[in-house]
Amino acid sequence: MSDKVVLSLDIGTSNLCALALSCDSLGPVAICSKINDTEIANLPAGHHEQDPLRIRDLCLELIQKLLSEKKVRENEVVGIGITGQMHGVLLVNSDLQPQTNLITWRDQRTLASDKSGYIDKAVEALGADMQQRTGCRLHAGYGGATLQWLQKNGRLSEGAVALTIADYVAGCLTGVCATEATHAASWGIFNLQKGDWDSEAVDKLGIPKKVLPTLNSTAKPLGTILPAIAKQLGLGSDVQVCSPVGDNQASIIGAAGFADDVLVLNLGTGGQISIPQKVYKFVEALETRPMPFGGFILVGASLCGGWSYACLQKFIQATVREFTAAELNDEEIYSRMNEIAAETEKGASGISVDTRFSGTRHEPNLRGSISGIGVDNFTVSNLARGFVEGMVTELADMASRASIKDFTRIIASGNAVRRNPVVPDVIESIFGLPCYISTNREAAARGAAYTAAIGLGLVSKDDVCPDLEMGK
Repeated sequence: MSDKVVLSLDIGTSNLCALALSCDSLGPVAICSKINDTEIANLPAGHHEQDPLRIRDLCLELIQKLLSEKKVRENEVVGIGITGQMHGVLLVNSDLQPQTNLITWRDQRTLASDKSGYIDKAVEALGADMQQRTGCRLHAGYGGATLQWLQKNGRLSEGAVALTIADYVAGCLTGVCATEATHAASWGIFNLQKGDWDSEAVDKLGIPKKVLPTLNSTAKPLGTILPAIAKQLGLGSDVQVCSPVGDNQASIIGAAGFADDVLVLNLGTGGQISIPQKVYKFVEALETRPMPFGGFILVGASLCGGWSYACLQKFIQATVREFTAAELNDEEIYSRMNEIAAETEKGASGISVDTRFSGTRHEPNLRGSISGIGVDNFTVSNLARGFVEGMVTELADMASRASIKDFTRIIASGNAVRRNPVVPDVIESIFGLPCYISTNREAAARGAAYTAAIGLGLVSKDDVCPDLEMGK
């Protein structure tokens, strides 16, 4: 009896990934990736857009590359799962032809300090009670704010429908124009308790209801792959495409499964701490987001995270170059920083680093700091340790706003965790919980594949178990 295989796509801002998952072993059969080189050049300051047509083509190329792998057999593929960057938005017409570029989560046009004041007026109009329903404050780069900007600037064409990039690629595969809760909630105008668009928020922002897509359940397939696409890819005509899920939720599932007693920490360029909740709960300064198949997560996000450590690395590299004319490469600097951070005592001899160098979503103009400097402790080793402790402390401070006394462990992922051995040790020290490192490659793509397999009835949530190793 042949194995059933589910393919998945992870449409990230910087990278694209495709994965083939065996429904028997629940392990990846093959993984392929590409750089997402679709950014639109020469845009006005603060604008960040990507080319949706090129993203679609790259995704199809990735699937074809995946299917060319010897271990992947086209006749065993039964479904496709998709995840992708959240918050962003593009407009399509009734034929799913893009009417705009993808305006990504990095877009800052609504922060413009002109007379319009879009984001400030939008937040003021919604009021604090709206956040209780949507689970988040409206930020620049969130679909609700972007759609308001498009409306006020006459950019909402007649008959256009808004989608995330993952929804768009799913639509190209199936012909179905829809979204689901994890992506809808990322726009900041979705009522989490009702599971539908928040009509009051939509009205106050002046967004036409007809521009919002219909909602499909994560637990159900979105549709069957279009015959022409199936032929192009060499897949069977009965392959089911599942509703895309947000990359935050997919990453959690890919790294930690569906455990409800585990904190999930990710440190890459930015950082996130995700706290599972069985029922809806709103906590100020955190975001509440829905999980596929029920439940929620409280999410705290740092904008700098592992990027702060890169800032220190660049500073050291430039200092060495300035005083010695020596050119040390990035890995040489990082390796030594990691070594001296590991050799330095907890607390960095009183050096304290606030790593909010890029501000926060609530206070974008906030900046970080280095404090506790004395005549004897201002050393590179204390700085290296202090920066690591600072980026973990920022996430721990966010988690402290929620009750985490019943959680038994932390599962950590991201390049800053895997490449720096001192990070898991600092996580354990600051959180007071054992830290495990997810060894799953491409957690978001794997999570999308798991979600699709569950939605298609091929596996259960209880079957999904993470691959872990101790942090120490």
